[in-house]
Amino acid sequence: MDFQSPTTLKEKKALLKKLETAYNTCFDCGDKYGVYSVGCSSVYESTCDVCGETKRITETRDFAYFVTGIRKLKLEIQNETKIP
Repeated sequence: MDFQSPTTLKEKKALLKKLETAYNTCFDCGDKYGVYSVGCSSVYESTCDVCGETKRITETRDFAYFVTGIRKLKLEIQNETKIP
């Protein structure tokens, strides 16, 4: 899986929407965009709502609903859209 950070404003906005609406996540995406916040997760094989790959997933709530990744993206978007 390619974990390149989005570079354009359009890519960042698309990722932000994906993170805000994702219900399921693989552990790779969860670790990248969130913080694991539970000691035990329900894990099953399905499609990750973030990367689209079929692998072992859990619910985004186990990664604090991606709050850290969402905040970071919103700040980046805000900084790029400010008029100097």
